Amino acid sequence: MKSFAMFALLLSLLAVGCGGGGGGGGGGGFTVSGRVLSASTGGAPDPAATVTIGSRSKKTDADGLFAIKASSGTTTATVSSDFPTFTFTFPPITQNTDLGDLWIGPEAVTVVGTVVDSTNQMPVSGVSIVFAGKRGTTDANGTFTLQEVAYDSAADFIFFGIIGTASKSGYLPSPFSADTPPNNGIVTIPIIQLSPQSDSNPPPPPGNLYGTVTLQGGGNSSGTVVTVFQGGVPKRQLTVGNDQKYSFWVPPADYTIHFHLNGYQDQDVLITGFTSPDQNFRNDVVLVP
Repeated sequence: MKSFAMFALLLSLLAVGCGGGGGGGGGGGFTVSGRVLSASTGGAPDPAATVTIGSRSKKTDADGLFAIKASSGTTTATVSSDFPTFTFTFPPITQNTDLGDLWIGPEAVTVVGTVVDSTNQMPVSGVSIVFAGKRGTTDANGTFTLQEVAYDSAADFIFFGIIGTASKSGYLPSPFSADTPPNNGIVTIPIIQLSPQSDSNPPPPPGNLYGTVTLQGGGNSSGTVVTVFQGGVPKRQLTVGNDQKYSFWVPPADYTIHFHLNGYQDQDVLITGFTSPDQNFRNDVVLVP
């Protein structure tokens, strides 16, 4: 009996030593979140897309949102849907991270541009560029190239509504957007002016129709689809994010800005008297259930 007891004790010690209660690193990690949007509709993909980060995958919800546990150091996410698969890269994950909006679509284009210092028009290197979920960095000439950016030639007004960001330490972040369709598959962004933080007179953002969208009774207006129409034809469109803001650059003309969010009444704002490109029109709207 004594030898049997010793044998049982030995087995229990071996089980503990082999990690019988843990599974060898199956837990932990950081939460990586974001929103997947369609370049064809401006909204969440339908049917839902599948986001894969590392060995884990998750379907987007009705708003295109996702959240996945990822291991430290992860740098890539893929999005599979009825469209071709899109791959997005990002800095190594070291904490809970929001990737922002990841755009997918039936087509893809290359986006190129140049960033200059607004005070002397010299190129700025090392600028972080984010557009449609794609990321890049400017070279010594201040230029950047983003490959495989989602696009839909049948709904390019949605593409024109995507807001990118150029940022670098010591400078004020600068939003930007595309304003022309691709030429041989390449979209050239207008020159981006990056203002030093010491500049007392930074240039305005590339938006002359802008404002905020809030909800009567509170809540977040993320997911509101804002479309700019001219003569009944859509010219620009974006989906409001967590900042609850919208911004468009459009040439002078009369427009209607249409706001739509499920569960709330649609709202229109008329833009008239817009005759000069240096005019700006701010319209903050409150959506009513």
